[in-house]
Amino acid sequence: MELDVQAVPRPVEPVSEPVERLVGSKVPRPHRAVDQPEDLGAEQAEKPRLGPLSRFLSRTLVWPLRQVWPSPRLWPRPIFSSIESSSSGQNSVVNLEQPRAQYCVGDTLSVQVNVKDYRGNSKAHGGDFILARIHSPELQASASGQVTDLLNGSYRVSFHLFWPGDVLVSVILMHSSEAVGILRRISANNYDKIIYSGVFYRGKKKEQSRCGIRLKSDKPLCEYRKKEDAEYYACIPPKTLPCSTLRTMRSGNGPIPNMTNDERFLLSRWSSSSCQTGSFFSADAISRCLKDKKLKIMGDSTVRQWQETLVNTLKGMKYVKPYDTHSSVLAVDPKRNITIQWKMHGHPFVTVYNMVKDQCRYIPREVDRVVFGDVVVIGVGQHFRPFPLEIFIQRLINMRKAILRLQERSPQTLIIIKLENTRGLNSVMTHLSDWFGYVQNLVQRKVFGDLKVVLVDAWDITTAANTFITHPNSIVVSNEISLALSHLCHDA
Repeated sequence: MELDVQAVPRPVEPVSEPVERLVGSKVPRPHRAVDQPEDLGAEQAEKPRLGPLSRFLSRTLVWPLRQVWPSPRLWPRPIFSSIESSSSGQNSVVNLEQPRAQYCVGDTLSVQVNVKDYRGNSKAHGGDFILARIHSPELQASASGQVTDLLNGSYRVSFHLFWPGDVLVSVILMHSSEAVGILRRISANNYDKIIYSGVFYRGKKKEQSRCGIRLKSDKPLCEYRKKEDAEYYACIPPKTLPCSTLRTMRSGNGPIPNMTNDERFLLSRWSSSSCQTGSFFSADAISRCLKDKKLKIMGDSTVRQWQETLVNTLKGMKYVKPYDTHSSVLAVDPKRNITIQWKMHGHPFVTVYNMVKDQCRYIPREVDRVVFGDVVVIGVGQHFRPFPLEIFIQRLINMRKAILRLQERSPQTLIIIKLENTRGLNSVMTHLSDWFGYVQNLVQRKVFGDLKVVLVDAWDITTAANTFITHPNSIVVSNEISLALSHLCHDA
């Protein structure tokens, strides 16, 4: 669904050049005290589930779901009955709200999306998952839109006009409200979408067994806990080796949840063209900014891309051998005294690679090791999508506590949180749909929103660039890095 609109410069506020960097990050706000979740005691940590959470954590769990799935009292929850009665992107209509003969740079452009079903009938409730952007292909400029669910089958999408010239409005119905309902149903309390195979070693002897965050077994399990954080996973005991000999784990997709053929159709993949954006942060500026600094990057491979992009950009950066691109990589520039280290977050991880259990620490423990003067970058989420939301929230709460401890001992340390980016349209939607990422980003904003941290809105960047791939290209990653470094070095 596309519209063509033209924006002209304001005479009093001319725009010097088209800029492709609407990234939506928030300027850090002064820290203010809030009610903290109570530490889980040893007795609670012993349980293979979340203990009684504080009111803060409970609000955190409920709040993001209300943003994408309002109370049933406002409109009836859509129950999937047939494809014909579900939302259809082809039949839906996009119209300008209060169209004008002329729009100026700096104006807000609003469109209304009226969703219809496959029969052409207007929908009477909200809940659809919609992404929208404006773009000017000739200028290689683009920006994402803010979608507001009007709860009646219509949506308002607002765009800020950043550059002059023609802009195209593109709206994508990623998932119908009925498909969102299916995703919620198959994800609630479902810990088996990802299964793990653990390998136990003693000398030359090796045995394999199934592992997971929550295992159903009437027999005793090999349980692996972090009592201080209430983190937990378990394995079925191997035939002869003790539990302590667990060394590596790898993941695989579990059975696809039970769905009808029509439900599978609703979660079918979308195809989309891409539009590259322009880089705007030079290698010299990055070198000046990072000189004499240590960058500690913690998280999944999408934030490891920051290290890879910086090493490719800065000629003096070299990898230090040996390294493992699945767990820990160190790069240095001795001349400029720049250190960039990436470490993979602890379990859970979704990979066919055999991950060495003790090489991947939980991020809260890594944050506790940060010393004065380091710059911390954290990026998590992609590997948590297949699991119930409470697992991700528990990890974020532990990270929040560690950040507060760090800020107490080193108030000047810059902490950067990279939100999730969109991922490939060929992903298994029941496990890795962008709807899960969208909800998890809402949770991250809620958990970290009142802290003195920088949020890099990778979701906004990749939506604007129409980049539906798990690992975006270097131009998109450069935009993420540039935004982060703009908070570190204002005069670079």
